[in-house]
Amino acid sequence: MAHSRAMDAATSRSEGAPPGAEPGPRASLRNVGICAHIDAGKTTLTERVLHLTGRERHVGRVDEGTSVMDWMSEERERGITITAAATRVQWRGCEINLVDTPGHVDFTVEVERCMRVLDGAIVVVDATKGVEPQTETVWRQVEARELPAIAFANKCERPGADVLACARGARRAGRGGAAGVQRERDLPEAIADEVDVLRAELVDALSELDETMFAIVCDGRTPTPEEIERSLAVLVRAREVVPLFCGAALLGHGVPRLLDGVATLLPSPAEAEPPELFDAETGAIAHEALPEPLALAFKVHSKLRRGQRSDLTFVRLYAGKVEKGSRLWNGRTGVTEEIQSVLRIHASDVEHIGEAYGGDVVALGGLRTTGTGDTLTLEGGRLRLEPPRVPNPVLGVVVEPVRDEDRLALRDALEQLAREDPSLRTAEDPGTGQWVLEGMGELHLEIALARVGDEFGVTPRVGPPRVAFRESIQAAATGAGEVDRSYGDAWGNAVVEVRVEPLDDGAADVDVEIGPGARADAGGLDAPSARAVAAAQRVEATAGPQEGPPHSGARIVVEVARTTVSRGLEAAWVQAAVAALRDALRSAATASSVVLLEPRMAFVVESPVDVASGVIGDLNSRHATMEEILSTGTDGRRIVGTAPLRTLIGYSTDLRSLSKGRATFNMRPAEHAPLAGEDLRQDFPVGR
Repeated sequence: MAHSRAMDAATSRSEGAPPGAEPGPRASLRNVGICAHIDAGKTTLTERVLHLTGRERHVGRVDEGTSVMDWMSEERERGITITAAATRVQWRGCEINLVDTPGHVDFTVEVERCMRVLDGAIVVVDATKGVEPQTETVWRQVEARELPAIAFANKCERPGADVLACARGARRAGRGGAAGVQRERDLPEAIADEVDVLRAELVDALSELDETMFAIVCDGRTPTPEEIERSLAVLVRAREVVPLFCGAALLGHGVPRLLDGVATLLPSPAEAEPPELFDAETGAIAHEALPEPLALAFKVHSKLRRGQRSDLTFVRLYAGKVEKGSRLWNGRTGVTEEIQSVLRIHASDVEHIGEAYGGDVVALGGLRTTGTGDTLTLEGGRLRLEPPRVPNPVLGVVVEPVRDEDRLALRDALEQLAREDPSLRTAEDPGTGQWVLEGMGELHLEIALARVGDEFGVTPRVGPPRVAFRESIQAAATGAGEVDRSYGDAWGNAVVEVRVEPLDDGAADVDVEIGPGARADAGGLDAPSARAVAAAQRVEATAGPQEGPPHSGARIVVEVARTTVSRGLEAAWVQAAVAALRDALRSAATASSVVLLEPRMAFVVESPVDVASGVIGDLNSRHATMEEILSTGTDGRRIVGTAPLRTLIGYSTDLRSLSKGRATFNMRPAEHAPLAGEDLRQDFPVGR
């Protein structure tokens, strides 16, 4: 019955359309992302799609640096995808917005913010390697966003490819795994019997989930390809199964069938679940109709044109219509932005279009204050969409200009990169004149600094990597702040009381809430002052009370805000709120309820069996915790565990030396955990 209800819901969604959408074109639109482990062939697949659909005359190749989607110089030099690239193609009467996402773990946040605005996903698996660590990571993102998905086993032309092993690995990773539907063609006699068996297994699997297919089987009738396709479409959109297609993207084999699957199995914006709305002031879920227009900015890209730098803001339009000259309200900044151009994106190229409607993914030109995660709607709108969550950085470097005259240019470059990529954070030390640039790993920072030189013409001096420590409160604490002073011709009086407590869900964010006793209806903060107080609290939390690293995993609740003057001044509210937070954090530190946290990384090492014992011994010396040691065939071992990031800096080079280049290594941020051992603080400075 649960399966039936899910399918009923999927069917009913397909009958409607989102507010402000054009029923015809939107029903034929697909917003799809391609994601996978690094080197599984995502970009090669996208290049083949561009050629097959007539978007490009030639097939670009990653190994030759000619791929259209990897357009950045760093991407072409390294042969990897660094930033998500979008394009639009046509297939079988469908318009497909296709996003090629990065595969390297350092750019997982880029994948997450793209998944936030898509309606379906293609998960690519290397048929010679099966489900790899980053494949599992992107699948968790697909699951978290509840996206219908199809899978593609790539590189089937290579020796050792095993599609059925990929299907088994996918099932173990938590996915479905029905076989892909091919168009009718003559089969070689040598495999005809095997195909018949697999097709019977497919029909049996579908009949267990789909009542219509179950009735066909009970009648003793062989379902037609169209009936199988219909059953798959219903089940995919209800997220009950994940069909697995197979092929070789480099040769173009299987790609037409995959595109058929995108067109017939994945949902249109009209069939996707509407996004949740939140009240901008209270943060509570708002059960209201989508306002028109309504858009979410999920990516900002800066581009140099004719010597002038301008921003392109990538948005998912959920409702309504936008066109050149439209004015959209950014509730975070309180600024009304005027759209100067509506653009269709094709990798690094743009095409001016007249207008866009609900359900589409486009770029807007001319937005000056909008950043990643901002909601754009009618002026004064109080509803917002949930912004993407960004994890705390784990690694940082000290950056300074080589010449004094480069200081302003370096500051502008770092601020622009941090605006484009929220997983990059930068802070200036006014005492030393240096900046700390923090990111998600060594490659992430290396790419960012390369862009500083290539795109902004500044070559900074860079220090060695520094681990991004954090401080966290373990028990609730309260504090109060009061301001009573003149501000020019006005007098400001404000009393603010706050409570700081650890987040229950273990998240690494710092949340700020305005409690009932501090809101405008209680004589407290009006909406602009509440936004200013929340922003000031977050800035203050960038330095912990004990040893200086940013605070992490805390909820700050402004419980009381009162004033004796007729109209509270925003500056007085902000100063009193900051003083109250400092008082609360000092109380927590005095009570020894603040701990120092260090980032731990989840790692997977693939090693030949003859050097596995040496690899394990080396990991033990790095304070690693081994979770699994698995056999991968007769001559391989997979070592899974976690370790402090400070012990893994440069580990790829050490592992290459230890295994004579035969072992591979992959890691991703796992958690921030209490720093083990007071003596470590001497070797690993924790201050900003």
